[in-house]
Amino acid sequence: MNNKSILLVLTFATMLLGGCATKMQAVVPLDANMLKNKESKVGVIMSDVATPETFITGANCLLCYAAAAAANSSLDSHLKTIPVDDIKNLKAEITQLLLEKGVTAVALEGEIDVDKLKKTKSKELNIAPRDFSSYKANGINYLLVIEVTQVGAYRAYSSYVPTMDPVATFSGLAYIVDLSNNKYILYKPFNNRKASDLEWDEPPTFPGLTNSLYEVIATGKDAIKANLAL
Repeated sequence: MNNKSILLVLTFATMLLGGCATKMQAVVPLDANMLKNKESKVGVIMSDVATPETFITGANCLLCYAAAAAANSSLDSHLKTIPVDDIKNLKAEITQLLLEKGVTAVALEGEIDVDKLKKTKSKELNIAPRDFSSYKANGINYLLVIEVTQVGAYRAYSSYVPTMDPVATFSGLAYIVDLSNNKYILYKPFNNRKASDLEWDEPPTFPGLTNSLYEVIATGKDAIKANLAL
């Protein structure tokens, strides 16, 4: 767990305590007719896939979080050694899948940092909160985005006390934006978690939890691809 992760957790906890709330985007099933249009061209891009780590929730004070982080430090160190190339291959795999389905698609260079895009002002239903229109410069009219938010292990706490064993996690968002109006024609979160089939606490390699992580990555990738059924 790095300093950025700790800051994110504490910021989220502060927002909850302060009564702040953001409207949740509902699932948007794929409008396949949009992609089947002969004029359609889809660009495929992913966010950065961070090094796997341990994600802790419920330890909402500084000392609580520090204690939880220390208790899971061996697991966290091991997770950071696990390669994520199989996730990064998603961009090429999804592009190929679209091409095989007769959709004109291209894998875009680089990664996307959605938080750096300008915010949109529209309150209309299913409009993305960020403006993706700059991607039209790539000669595309739809952008398929895979945002990976968690890879590694997830563990819930109540203050200092763990309320569950760690479970492997692979989660994020998959969506397609119409670049003419920033409207979602697909929006589907993915959240895959799996407990170890063996005793999880087996340092230094944690084989049970490691196997579970590989499994949730594979099933998560399959679920993302299933959303693109045309």
